[in-house]
Amino acid sequence: MPPLIRVTVLDNTKAEKCEGRCGLDFSSPEAVESVIELLNKLYGEKVQLQYLDLAKPSTSHSYPEIVERVRTENLALPLLLINGNLRISGYFDIYLLQSVIQAEMEMA
Repeated sequence: MPPLIRVTVLDNTKAEKCEGRCGLDFSSPEAVESVIELLNKLYGEKVQLQYLDLAKPSTSHSYPEIVERVRTENLALPLLLINGNLRISGYFDIYLLQSVIQAEMEMA
């Protein structure tokens, strides 16, 4: 059985957003559901997506190391983490997300 790939998107729904459709807008629950459905169709149970919102205090308390890294390294949100490793800082689209997942699968 292939290893599970955990995809984590970390964003802040209260932060200023790009007005030019710069990438996926994970601040919308519908967008998150749409991406989850697409990933399920493409990869089945091999890929799981989790969305974390820094605007929620529970996220900051549950993931202090990531929150601290965003602050100290001045990382652009959203962040894309694969199995806990930072892969993209800043806006990304579905094609880049798929490319990163595919690369992770090939390396495993």
